[in-house]
Amino acid sequence: MEAFDQLAELYQGEHSHNPHQAALIERIDSLVPATAPILDLGCGTGVPTAKIFTESGHRVVGVDISEGMLKLARDQVPAAEFVKTDVRELPADYGNFGAVTAFFSLLMLSRADIEQTLAKIAGWLQPGGYFGLGMVNMDADSLPIEFLGVPVTVSGYPQDELAARVAEAGLVVESAETVDFTPAGGPQESQIFILARRPD
Repeated sequence: MEAFDQLAELYQGEHSHNPHQAALIERIDSLVPATAPILDLGCGTGVPTAKIFTESGHRVVGVDISEGMLKLARDQVPAAEFVKTDVRELPADYGNFGAVTAFFSLLMLSRADIEQTLAKIAGWLQPGGYFGLGMVNMDADSLPIEFLGVPVTVSGYPQDELAARVAEAGLVVESAETVDFTPAGGPQESQIFILARRPD
């Protein structure tokens, strides 16, 4: 989305210090072998997700549609590989990863596209691999809103429904929690974090 080319630094300043996201990243890092590659969908500026994983020695592939976000990511996390593409265009055989993460990127898709992407994520994971998901807690499909002063459309689900969609994709939901987070510029958001695993 071209809107995020303009917002890269502002987005990082407001959203890169989420302790709930960092805690889930670190949990996945402790569960996945250091040799396992990691795919970060909607990687944004590379901070904190790609940065934490590369500092632990993982090979990280970050995907984002915004060149502005990717420019910052390449500068800040030179050890990772960053690819400019639309998540929806990634093929079903894109790779074989020990973990896949998607923090607040799938909410920019329609519900139909979210569910198709979840199914592909299950296929990209190695048996026993982990999926970390962060979403805004909402009940909406392609709802027009203003985000950091830019018009976008967003989708989401309440926690139980989101967990059900993840399970329907073929993943085992290990934990799901709804938390409150206040970005540096406010206002407070209700957010959902899910850890899921592909069965062995």
